[in-house]
Amino acid sequence: MDIGTNSCRLLIADIRGGRIKPVFTALRTSRIGEGMTSKGILGKGPMERTINALQEYLQLIKQFKVDRYRVVATSAVREAANAAFFLDQAYRSTGMDIQIISGAEEARLNYLGACHSVSPQGIGIIIDIGGGSTEFTYLPHKGSLDKLCCHSIPLGAVRLTEQPRLLSELLLPMKDVLDEIKLLPDPFLIGVGGTITTIAAVCQELEVYDPQLVHGYTLTKDDVERIMFFLAAKNNEERKMVPGLQPERADIIVAGVSILWAILRYLEASTLVVSEADLLYGIILEMASL
Repeated sequence: MDIGTNSCRLLIADIRGGRIKPVFTALRTSRIGEGMTSKGILGKGPMERTINALQEYLQLIKQFKVDRYRVVATSAVREAANAAFFLDQAYRSTGMDIQIISGAEEARLNYLGACHSVSPQGIGIIIDIGGGSTEFTYLPHKGSLDKLCCHSIPLGAVRLTEQPRLLSELLLPMKDVLDEIKLLPDPFLIGVGGTITTIAAVCQELEVYDPQLVHGYTLTKDDVERIMFFLAAKNNEERKMVPGLQPERADIIVAGVSILWAILRYLEASTLVVSEADLLYGIILEMASL
């Protein structure tokens, strides 16, 4: 389970022949980071929504007779001044021992999950645009994962929606990382996370979300630019009617697409391959190896 800034996600899976076979997935838009950027603390309502989602997931892991599970929390909980209070409340309500992972650890697990599922043709660069942060992860040279470069930038779809920035301000915290990536030979961009999978779904006008059509889909820079302006020209209610866009994401999607567009433009990258496999897959792969 992953408690992200925007959503709380669950993946139940089997490992067969070294490959992950998903059994059940769920996502609840609990938005634990809502309003946090101005106060620096998790709000009562967002915490209650998240704990309710965890209680639901607890019943599901019992129903599916799960052998082992792990719960992690990322950007919003990581930065919250009252994170310890939330962890205590969640434990009292569910018995779950939630682990707050660093931005670098989040990026590493994303790399594990995505590169296990998408074979990069060149140096795989994982881009994850979350609610509160954006992660970049890559292995400059073939070898041990100990040499992974992991960068976590405190800029995400929820954060940018609540604190809008000009393009120059948006690029500023990412510029050093993007300059490093520009110097890599044969970079192969892989996008993970809800913002990027949603863009792929909107691009294909999926009335019903289909992970098999999203996974491995190639987004072009022109696709991203077209969707950014298409969605920006609509209000929230109009966006909720767009095929492929979850209504719960309508208010933050323009910010998320803008971040991806800025990244692709700065890198002068023409394409990005979308991966359904991400942090959750990385967690299960690591658990299976223990």
